[in-house]
Amino acid sequence: MLHRKPSATDHQKSEAYLIYTEWGPDRRIPRPDRLEALFPGADGATRAAWMADFDQVEREIWRFAESGGPRLHSFEDFKKRLRAAFPFMDDHALGRAWSLATYYTAHEGY
Repeated sequence: MLHRKPSATDHQKSEAYLIYTEWGPDRRIPRPDRLEALFPGADGATRAAWMADFDQVEREIWRFAESGGPRLHSFEDFKKRLRAAFPFMDDHALGRAWSLATYYTAHEGY
């Protein structure tokens, strides 16, 4: 299997994903506003495209959780699945996605 080398754009998008999915007091700030404040060099169309991709990531995380999530599948399988669909995701972004999958699986009782 060929591995693609992450680009600077991939790194920035992974960082944006971490902001998009953050918890805590900052979550009260609308996502578009947080992304604009932290990534002022990215235009509105770019940030909107990122958020559309992140919504797709979120749907994939839910599908994974509904399939039994970490209770039935390994982190390596999860990483392969998400990297195939979302090659921009770095290890930090995948770690956040895994934690969300774990939370959704436990919270919803899958």
